[in-house]
Amino acid sequence: MTTKGFFQEFQRLLYSQPKPETLVTSCENCFYGDHVFNSKNLTYCFDTSASSDSLYLFDCHLVVGSLDCDYTVEAESCYESVDLYKCFNCYYIESSDNVRDAMYGYELSNCHDVFGCVNLKNKSYCIFNRQFSKEEYEEKIKKYKALPPEKALAMLEELKLRFPITQSEAARNVNSSYGNKVYDSKNCYLCFDIGRCEECSYLYDCADNKHSMDMAYSYQSCDNSYQIIDSIQIYNSSYILNSQNCQDSSYLFNCKGVKNSLGCVGLQYKEYCILNRQLSKEDYEKIAPSIKKVFSETDINWSNLVV
Repeated sequence: MTTKGFFQEFQRLLYSQPKPETLVTSCENCFYGDHVFNSKNLTYCFDTSASSDSLYLFDCHLVVGSLDCDYTVEAESCYESVDLYKCFNCYYIESSDNVRDAMYGYELSNCHDVFGCVNLKNKSYCIFNRQFSKEEYEEKIKKYKALPPEKALAMLEELKLRFPITQSEAARNVNSSYGNKVYDSKNCYLCFDIGRCEECSYLYDCADNKHSMDMAYSYQSCDNSYQIIDSIQIYNSSYILNSQNCQDSSYLFNCKGVKNSLGCVGLQYKEYCILNRQLSKEDYEKIAPSIKKVFSETDINWSNLVV
């Protein structure tokens, strides 16, 4: 089979199969959302995985009992916050990690019991960057918590002007330069908004992946893979879109539990398939290498395929 013939048939499959209105996979009681994976009790959440009991989340992972949060990972009981990592009971916090019991903050790290603070590390019992004793803080905070959010945020913005804005944000990484918002990762290059990844390049909004390149919105062990989008638990595969728990395959769309297959659409728990046709193991092992060889020797324009 020629490359042109393969992709013509693959495109025919893409057009022939119904597309899900929303992508909500392995979820329980999740409503009015899209691209939600392995979650439960979510409403109006998007691009979210492994989260529960929350409302209005966007681009979140491992978030519990929270409301109105964006780009947040491993957080619980948080509200109106953006770019949090490993935080608990935080309200109106931005670009912070390992913070608990805080309100109105920016660029905090390893802090607790702070209010209206900017650019603090390893601090507690501070109000607008002023240090207090625990007893003084507990007395004064009652007044500050009564402030309207608009006023507290305005005071926070004024304090932010006193500090330089860093070119990038990262923490606890090993040899992971040239990226932004990279946490607990090792040997990663030009990655953005990722956590706990190793030996990866060109990732955006990914977590818990190893030895992979060119992926976006993919989580939970997308390993040894290339060109993966909106998928989870992918192994040793390439050109995968909107799929989960697939391995040793290429060019899959909207598949689940598929192994050793090429150019398939909408299949579940299948193995040894080419262009949705079921083959025996022996026939697949005869045909697949010749197709893969054509891929490797030809400059494939993947963008010509319209989903």
